[in-house]
Formats: sequence, C-alpha cells, structure tokens
Amino acid sequence: MSSDDGSRGSSEASGVDEDGGIDSERIQALDGEIEEDRIDLELERIRERRTNPEKNFMVNTVIPRTFDDYTLVFGLIAGALFFGSVFLASSGLLIENSITLDDTLSGTFLDPSDCVDKTAEIWFQTWVDQDQDLRVHSQNAPATASSIMLLTLSNGSEPIVLGVGGVGDLSLTVGYDSLEDGKYDATIELFVWTDDTSDLFNLTIHELTSRAYSSDASGDVHVAKELTIHLESRETSSLWGAKEIHKKMEKFDDDPRACWTVQQLGGWGWVLMAAEWFGGRETAMLTGGSAQLPPWYMAAVSLGMSIFFLCVQYPLMHRLYHRDTDDLLSSNQMRRLIEKTVASASERLHISPDYESMMIQDRPISVDVYLPYSTTRRTIMTPIDVKGTIIKDVLSEFSVFGEMRPLQLKAVCIDSRQTEVPGWHVFQFSAADLGEVPMAEDYSEFFSSMGRFGNLEEAFHESMARWFKKHDVADYGAAIMADEEAVFVRVIYRPVRRFAYFLFKPTYQHLQGDLRQQLQSDLDDLIDGRALVISARNEKSTLADRAVAGRVEQGSEDLTGEAMVAKRGGIPGALLQNPFMGDILSSVEYVAQKNRSRIDRYGFWGLIVFVWIPFMASGVLVGAMLGLVSRMRFQRVLAACFIGGTAASVTWAYTARGIIEFMERYHAEAFIPFVILLALAFTTFHLRNNKRRRREELFRDSMAFFAGASEA
Repeated sequence: MSSDDGSRGSSEASGVDEDGGIDSERIQALDGEIEEDRIDLELERIRERRTNPEKNFMVNTVIPRTFDDYTLVFGLIAGALFFGSVFLASSGLLIENSITLDDTLSGTFLDPSDCVDKTAEIWFQTWVDQDQDLRVHSQNAPATASSIMLLTLSNGSEPIVLGVGGVGDLSLTVGYDSLEDGKYDATIELFVWTDDTSDLFNLTIHELTSRAYSSDASGDVHVAKELTIHLESRETSSLWGAKEIHKKMEKFDDDPRACWTVQQLGGWGWVLMAAEWFGGRETAMLTGGSAQLPPWYMAAVSLGMSIFFLCVQYPLMHRLYHRDTDDLLSSNQMRRLIEKTVASASERLHISPDYESMMIQDRPISVDVYLPYSTTRRTIMTPIDVKGTIIKDVLSEFSVFGEMRPLQLKAVCIDSRQTEVPGWHVFQFSAADLGEVPMAEDYSEFFSSMGRFGNLEEAFHESMARWFKKHDVADYGAAIMADEEAVFVRVIYRPVRRFAYFLFKPTYQHLQGDLRQQLQSDLDDLIDGRALVISARNEKSTLADRAVAGRVEQGSEDLTGEAMVAKRGGIPGALLQNPFMGDILSSVEYVAQKNRSRIDRYGFWGLIVFVWIPFMASGVLVGAMLGLVSRMRFQRVLAACFIGGTAASVTWAYTARGIIEFMERYHAEAFIPFVILLALAFTTFHLRNNKRRRREELFRDSMAFFAGASEA
C-alpha cells in the first residue's frame, strides 16, 4: 500500500478528512457502530444467561438449584402425600372403620363439639339438603341382611308413612313439595332380619309396614330415632321486584353427632375439594358445615389444596413470566433485537427493509413495530406471508428473552413493482431496471430458453403431484417461474383428512423444507445452478398460525388490530397461554401496572388481606399472580399467600357452622342468593371493565402510533 493510501485509511479510521478537518458524519457513524456492538454484546450475555441448560431445573437436571426449584419439589412432595392420604382413607385400605382421629380431637380446642362412638351400633345419619329435602341414611346395618326403614311424620292429623326395603344400609328422602307447611314429629325405624338375605326392594308401603309390624315376622334388630322438622313457605323478592314463594325445611335434633370414620372423612375430602375447585373456599366450607364435618378437617383439606397448587403452579408461573432486573430489555436493546431479527428474516424473504423509516413503540402494555419494506426480483411472498414470517421470528426471540408483552407489527410494502393476483405475483420492471435490450435477428437463444422452461414446468408438475399425494394434501395453487438467476416456486395446500385441525401435525415450515429437498432432487438438472426460492402455506392458516403465536388478542370493529404473545412450551406455557388464564393474567397485570406505586407501598400486607378476605377470585393462585406481575420477591409473595391462605382456611372452617346456625336462627338465609348475586355482578363488572380498559389502551394507542408512522 502506498503512503497516500495508508494516510487515507488512517484518516478514515480516525474520522479526519483529507484536509485535516473533522468528518462529523463519519464520527457519528463510528459511534453508532460502537453502540450497536455494545448492545449486541449485552444481548448475547442475556441470551446466554437465559438459555444456559445447566440452570434449567427438571429439563436438563433433576437437582434443584434455586429457591423456587426447592419450592416446586416441596409442592410435588406435599401434593403426593396429601392426595395419597385422602385416596388411602377414602378407599378403605387403611383403618377404614377407625374413629380414633375424630374421637381424639373432638372436645378439644380444635373441635369444641364432642362426638359419640357409634361404630358398634346401628344409627341414622340425617341432614337437610339445600334447605329443602330431608335425607336419612342408616349406618352399620349388616351388609347381607334384609332391612326395612320406615319414616313416620305426624303433626296432629293423619300420620304420613314413608318406607323403603332392601339389603344392608338404606336411604330415604322426604321431598319438601310433598308436605304442607308446619311442624312435624318424625320417627325413623329400621327393622333388620339377620338370617334373611331376600331383597325387599319391590314391596309396596303397605307390604313394608305389614311385615315390619307383624308379630310373626318381627325383625331381629329394631332401631328407632326421633327428631323434629319444620317446613315454612316464605315470600322472597328478586332484584327485579318479582316475588316468588320459597319453601324452607329445618331439622332439629338434640342427639350428639357420631364420630366420623377414616373412610368417611376420606370420601368427604374429595367432596370438599370438588366444591372448592368449582365454587371457591366459601362454598366448600358451607357444604362441610352443613354435614357437621369437624372444622379441623375442613381446614386441613383446604390448606392442603392451597399448598399444592401454590407451591407447584406459582414456581412454574414464576419461571415463565419472571425476569431478573439484568435481563429486562431497555428500549435500545429492544430496537436492536428487532432490527437484527428483521434483517435475518429479510434475507430469507428476499425483501429490503427501510430501517431509517422503521419505528418502534416500546410501552409497558405492548411492543408496536412499524416496518416499511421494498420487494426485490426474488420476492414471491405475499404481504401477509411477509408479516407472518417476521412476527414469527420476533416472537421466537421474545420467547428466548422472556418477553411476554403482546407484539403488534404493521409491515407495509412501499414500492409499486409488485402487483398481486390470485395465487401468484407478477413482476413488472421498467427499462431502468433491465437496461437497454439490443435488437437481434438470432432468436435461437430465446426459443431455447422457452423450451427449457417448458421442460422445467412439466417436471415441476410431475414432482408436485407426488408431493401432494405423499403428504395427503390437496392442491389449492401451485406455480413456477424462472429467470437467469433463480427459480421461484409458490404452493398453496390444504389437508384433506377429516378433523385436520387436530390430526394434521406438520407445519408449513416442515412441509416447505421437505418440498425444497424434493424439488432440488427432481429438478436438479433443469435448475442448473440457479437459486431455488420456495413459498408453501396452508390455505386454511391464519396470521396467528403463520406467526406460531402462543396467544392472540383480537381487536374489535372500532379498535382494529391483532396482538400476539410469544409461545412458550412445557407446563408453564400450557398454564398461562390458554385463553382463560391469558385473559386473567393480562387483566391482573394491567391493574398491577396501573397501581404499581400502591402495590409497592402496601404489597406484602395488602396481598395477605387480598388472599384472606372472602372475595371471589381471591385465592392463593390469583394472589400469587398479582404479586408476580407487581415484581415482588418470590419469597415475599410465597409467604404472603401462605399466611393469607392459612388464615382464610382456618377462619372459614371455624365459622362456617356458626354462620349456618345464625342464619337458621334469624331466618336470614333468604338473603344469601341476593348477596352472592350482588357480589358476582360486582366482580363480573369489575373484571370486564378492566379488560375493556386494557383492550382500549392496547389497540387505541397502537392505531394512533401506526397512523402517525404512516404519515411520517
């Protein structure tokens, strides 16, 4: 290199022009390159931390490494012990008839009411179902002996006798609609013939009473019980002013309750879990209180469920959603990540993005990208395919970096060289694009090229026929074009099998790659070294399908748009990326962001109260999500949910029976449907209002951003 060349090179590197002055534009360019290199290095460090396989518990290793890993292990062990204990107890495989547990704890501070040991005698279990029907069930009758159970109701007039016959324990139900209002003295009797195994189920009530009271056929065992029931019709009003008659039955029984066996407690454990799962903790406790279950057992079942779901689902949600402070992307890092992703996708799509006009809006609720681009001679993708591919690549990067905000992208083709026709693209070039074309009298090369293209097209259709049959898909548009540099192939297919939405597994990426391999093998001689550009898509696919989004939020008529969230695999992804959980999480996140200062100030104690209070959707999981999106420390959220959940379980377990007795005493139970309906209406209105406000903010601001970017 000459001295002049050397001095020129050094001046370019230093930003000094040939006259010795400072080249400000070059210095700015160099500073920009240095800044980009610094951001790229930061992104690679974040990527390395988040993709390090040695830190991924239960994927590449079974050794817990962090506090949330140990919490997950504890939750799995606690769940196995809890559900296993309930299963063993309810199945009768373990001390099925023992009442030691209930008998020992009754009469203590855990259960102030004492129970009576009735394991060695026949007795009656009675309860009123939903304040309407009286249910009677005999206990401990010989399983193979003939039995008759009679129920006599008298209120001063002609007695009403109901009965049922069979083998072993029997059940009887007195419907509220079969009785008039008033007070009834009820006598329950059970007759058992220990030496007789005949089934008395088909006998009429007259035959049952005749056999039961006959001196010749009197039972070997006779057990009786007396109680009082009261039936009253009341006029209630609904929210709309309509009045209706409601009948209510009350049972008065002074006998102490019988001690529950281990098997009975186990069976009621599943009932309590189902009631809490579908109706909340309050429903489960009121159900158990009506059946006179021990309060310590109701609290233990509720607390066992809370521990399992909190310690298993919360660490999974934390792993999916939480990011350390060092892993949060700044606005500059977000822009650089999107620019690099767009550049990589553009090489495959054969488009030319306009980076100077590209605009990014990085806000707490979403990431909005406006991307103008130009087509090239090799562009065969439709605008919707271009948009879907870029969104897919960006969401894939979001998944790596743990970015769970919705992405909205608007890709705009800004040139006029591409006109779209059904199934294909026609490319129009000006003289400036092609240069001057000299006149020639020798047309042999022209006809030779036409012949080669005809052979290429014929071989292409033969190869495509085999490809469609191979993958069991129908041809909805297949075409081929070629020039001196490349061969362009465009294929639109559609699965032909029934229930293809569930059964057709190959993605367009898989089929596109397979098509490339087949065409390169079948058309290798005819392609003759030219580039092979392929586009294949499912005719029934949507933008969300092309983008491989984990969750999609659609706009409305007034607020148009389509926001997509990065797809995450495994159990955490399945938990949070279904529409139901996604709506809950996004709404809670929106509320947390709007009240960040309040949550930061009262977060721990406020979270305890939120989980504790008897309000709908205020369980440990919702509390954990609230603490998670407000970026509280894992240990603080776990402790707050434990304290609040335990307080709620104990409070409801020891007040459920008292609440029921109080309402029965003052006839206030008629207000329960009104209060529940009012709370449900308020909760529904609050959730829908938050969801509406978030959706308006999400799409309204994005529409304004895209409109401003288009005008600019």
